[in-house]
Amino acid sequence: MDKRTKKNTKYTYDPSLIKALVEKYGYTPSYIRQCLNLNSNSITADIIKADYKELEKKLKDILLNFNNKA
Repeated sequence: MDKRTKKNTKYTYDPSLIKALVEKYGYTPSYIRQCLNLNSNSITADIIKADYKELEKKLKDILLNFNNKA
């Protein structure tokens, strides 16, 4: 009998948004995730968090509009 495994869904972020932030700022994906997890306290981390929230909101709006048209 296999053990059931759980994913840690508390700190999962959209990989496409992480990739976009990596391309925009030039930092590593792990640093971007650290900024989002509140492990990094800096002005840059605050800017990255704000950009992630903005991108996430835009993505949700696009998906919502797409689903409503279908």
